[in-house]
Amino acid sequence: MLRFSIILLASALYSGAEAQAMASMARDSARRSKVDTTITLREVENYVFKNPKDGREYANDLYNIRVVLPYLRIIRHVYAEVQDQKQTDTKKQYRHYRKDLEKEMRDQFEKQVKDLTISQGKVLFKLLGRETKQNPYHIIKECKNGFSAWTYQIVAKHYTYDLKEDYDPHREWILEMAIQYLGPEYNPN
Repeated sequence: MLRFSIILLASALYSGAEAQAMASMARDSARRSKVDTTITLREVENYVFKNPKDGREYANDLYNIRVVLPYLRIIRHVYAEVQDQKQTDTKKQYRHYRKDLEKEMRDQFEKQVKDLTISQGKVLFKLLGRETKQNPYHIIKECKNGFSAWTYQIVAKHYTYDLKEDYDPHREWILEMAIQYLGPEYNPN
């Protein structure tokens, strides 16, 4: 009998605590229903390619753009600085500035840039050409010298890329689609 009383008392206490918890949850639910929660999702475009190879290239370009985007932003900023410096300094001052900047950039980014894949390097050069409206060969020749540009051109040709090739959005339509998909994320400024 004593056992039965203890069990009855425990179940009454438990059911009372459970009832209080349920009432508390109902009050919280009522409070939450008064608050309007709005979640805004970005509209996503889904592309279906006739050729599976194009679909893989699109996915790879999307990934590669995201990888090289920080470097592209830095390159654009440094290139603008170099252009300003070139116009204001004498040849000797500019040469010293360029060499100091190159050393600083090597110390800061050499390991990360060496870790890029060949396809990421190609995408970086294509995007650089797209943003500056000049081919990478011309940029290297302008910032360093003709011999360096020629040397880099030989290395690029070894990896089936031509630095003298201008960026053509019609030829690089898959890359352009990836850039359009990224939208504000791509904005290289």
